[in-house]
Amino acid sequence: MDDPSTYGIVGRLAIAAFVIIAPTILFLGLVRGLERLRDDDLINEWARNRGSGDEIPPNDDVLAVLASGLEFERAGASSVHCPACGVANRTSMRYCRECLTRLPS
Repeated sequence: MDDPSTYGIVGRLAIAAFVIIAPTILFLGLVRGLERLRDDDLINEWARNRGSGDEIPPNDDVLAVLASGLEFERAGASSVHCPACGVANRTSMRYCRECLTRLPS
């Protein structure tokens, strides 16, 4: 068996450290980048142009705001209004997406 030199051991340890640490650093960079995109003025501009009219709070989840605040239904699609809160829901929904009240069928 070959006895690895000091440089060989250091090289292997460096590669192992890179393989272990690099994905974590890349993931944290991705998360920080997505947070910056979430707080971007472009998102607020898009929300204003799409009819929301309100500024998206800086710490709010963009996907939750888009899913609940903006309508993605087709034009002319039928909807059912919740008897409790008045929010329009698709006819295929059984519960209100806002207050979770059972919708009339």
